[in-house]
Amino acid sequence: MPREPKSLGVKILWIWTFGTAAILVTNVMRTRIREMETLMNAEQQQQQQQHDVATTDSSFISDNKD
Repeated sequence: MPREPKSLGVKILWIWTFGTAAILVTNVMRTRIREMETLMNAEQQQQQQQHDVATTDSSFISDNKD
């Protein structure tokens, strides 16, 4: 039972469908990566601020001991 050859229009439709799906997946991945980078940067800034406060506090305490 041989398959009938697909028309050019059906081939174009399949290519368009897979291309659209690839573009959508790429956009979702870019969005997720941006969100993850934003989250990581926020955490890093928070840790840096906590480190700066701890350093300032410890230097303030050591200055008062003298």
